[in-house]
Amino acid sequence: MLTGGPTATAQPVEVPAIAGANDFACRPAADRPDPVVLVHGSGTDAVRSFSTLAPVLRAQSYCVFAANLGRAPILAAGVSGTTNAGWPGLGPIGAALSGQEIYGVADIAVSATELAAFVATVQAATGAQHVALVGHSTGGTVIRQFLRAHPGIATTVVTLGTPYRGSTFAGLPRKYPDLAALGLDGPRIAAQVFGTAGAEQAPGSPTLARLNADGETAPGVRYTAIASRDDEVITPPDTALLSAPDATHRDVWVQDGCAGRRVDHSYLLADRHSMDLVAAALADAPFPVC
Repeated sequence: MLTGGPTATAQPVEVPAIAGANDFACRPAADRPDPVVLVHGSGTDAVRSFSTLAPVLRAQSYCVFAANLGRAPILAAGVSGTTNAGWPGLGPIGAALSGQEIYGVADIAVSATELAAFVATVQAATGAQHVALVGHSTGGTVIRQFLRAHPGIATTVVTLGTPYRGSTFAGLPRKYPDLAALGLDGPRIAAQVFGTAGAEQAPGSPTLARLNADGETAPGVRYTAIASRDDEVITPPDTALLSAPDATHRDVWVQDGCAGRRVDHSYLLADRHSMDLVAAALADAPFPVC
């Protein structure tokens, strides 16, 4: 395992086996000089998130890497190896009781520290000076936090369903009716299910205010923001697009050039057209149509 860095609450970085990813003997091709680091969202992990995308990118000659970030073990009677996570999330309790662990729910700054440790390891292994970063949902917010502390490392950022201006999480009451029955609205359900990371991505949060203070993008980085009109978690869906796209920073709906395509928040990582959009973004190529 890798150490997560100097932050006291950062967890060790876990690097799982994923088809198409985490081959530390991979050397970037001349026309693919930047390794691609994939960053998962809240309440999931690298394997569940990138089992489709990683092989697609590896087949296009990218060196691809992904780690489990933002772990929050739960203190529960009879569950071996768990500790106090320091937040009141309900979602991870069932996972802990079944022997699983939840990722992507820690403080976004902590996850960004873990990402920094992982990126440094990728650079050391591949000899690459720069990386490309692809983040789904909270993963994109973690990338934004990482870039504030580590400018100049990333050349390209691609986000899928990342709430640049926060999410009202309008679809969560339907997904978690028991919590809605307690009178919790979308942002408060997000704080319960997705922990600190969920709370930090509500509109007007101090975290987003800090990240947006100097704009939504980092200097010297090419951005592509991918969103779906069917996103039920990141709401309104256009919060997953950059507010000021230009020649360097591109916005794209999954439904652009693919009218009627139904892609919800999680399916952004399984839909083939979404994968093609990611590949086009990394290559700075025109967006494909269905």
